[in-house]
Amino acid sequence: MKASINLSLAALLLISTSIACQAQQAPPAQQQNRPPVVRALTPEQQASLDKQDQDIGQAAMEIIKLIDQDKAGVVWDQGSPLAKQIVSRDDFMKKVAQDRSPLGQPGLRMPMGVRHYRYDGSGNIPAGAYINVRFDTQFSRSNRTRSETVSFILDSDRVWRFVGYSVS
Repeated sequence: MKASINLSLAALLLISTSIACQAQQAPPAQQQNRPPVVRALTPEQQASLDKQDQDIGQAAMEIIKLIDQDKAGVVWDQGSPLAKQIVSRDDFMKKVAQDRSPLGQPGLRMPMGVRHYRYDGSGNIPAGAYINVRFDTQFSRSNRTRSETVSFILDSDRVWRFVGYSVS
């Protein structure tokens, strides 16, 4: 049972921390010599994407504030079904407390960006569209700035939901 819990926690952390590079497939042989087609977004599409990034950044900050208040269970409750399949509520709460407690209270927290990823499911990460929001945070008992990452997945109902948190 302990090995199963550790495996589940490792899988959640893997999803949270490894959504940092995009899985790509090689193009068919006849297309390999052609340069890739890059299509620019229309101004309306770019504005929509910017608004989405702003909204998801605010949602990530709300999640981190809940974690700051020792409310990791509330975060898990609002999470994606995928996150709930990977780790139980109790195990998620324990892992967050274990990772955050030694660091002390958060101080200055700087948003460092929103990144979009798409995975085809061929690796360790389930297929889907993901967004990572990263913050650089100073904690009272850490002599260096730590990186906090909040990850979201686009669920089948087309709603972005929490799928992972990590601090390193």
